[in-house]
Amino acid sequence: MNSHRSRLSPPTSAFTLVEILVVVIVIGILAAVVMPRFVRAQGESAVAATAEDLKSIETALGMYKAKNGSWPAEVAQTVTPAGVETYFKGPVPLAKPCPIGGVYDYDAPSGGSPAMISIRSVVGNAFTAQSAADLDTHFDDGVATTGAVRVPSATQITFTLGAE
Repeated sequence: MNSHRSRLSPPTSAFTLVEILVVVIVIGILAAVVMPRFVRAQGESAVAATAEDLKSIETALGMYKAKNGSWPAEVAQTVTPAGVETYFKGPVPLAKPCPIGGVYDYDAPSGGSPAMISIRSVVGNAFTAQSAADLDTHFDDGVATTGAVRVPSATQITFTLGAE
């Protein structure tokens, strides 16, 4: 009777446990190779977007200074100085979170210090030491204490406006 039943049942096709394990191992190896590259590309694009934001802010504030004869007055973090909005071609980067983490903060010149844009870490949105170093390398010498981009503390990156 068993042989009769096996002749009537349709043939079944299924994967063996070994075949499934081989596929899972191959997928794991591919993921291990691809993921570091993906993470590195994400970091590089965030640094590039931050650099573009800083150059855009520098250009807009420079145009404001050229027209008005002085830098705009000091404002709070994520606030765009009055009259500067018109110098941006698109969205104002000062009002959005910084791509590498933190927020933008315009620092008007005072007491002999130049005008700067700071990137300040905030709770829940902090930049990493690596992203700060990568940004510094993107703009100048890669040394956190010299050049246009400086890292005075673990919670602040400064970009000096008009620095060569």
